[in-house]
Amino acid sequence: MSIRATLVALALAGAAFPAAFANNGATQGAGYRDFQHHATNSTKTRAEMQKELETFRKNPVTADGGKIVNTEIGFVGPQDNYTQRGGAFAHTDTLPHNTAKPSLAMTDADKRLQRELYSR
Repeated sequence: MSIRATLVALALAGAAFPAAFANNGATQGAGYRDFQHHATNSTKTRAEMQKELETFRKNPVTADGGKIVNTEIGFVGPQDNYTQRGGAFAHTDTLPHNTAKPSLAMTDADKRLQRELYSR
């Protein structure tokens, strides 16, 4: 193939390339799930976003209470805080303390599986 034919083929391919991205919405298939991405206009101005970024950089705390640190750890999760009130410890943090407790009772299937795994 000559150089001229190669250049013409590249020019045609380059002209067709932006046409593939003319649509703002893109669909990406992922097995049993399909994700659709749509471009949206922001309701904040650039100055508002820069101010929000500066505020975050001064106090890098995430929505769940964790803190982003500039060390090899990178992230420190939220910690429990206690104080002593009236001779007993009381929580002073904002973490939820009403999570479900695991059951310690083993079902028959659990017992059977334990015998199979640890009887050797």
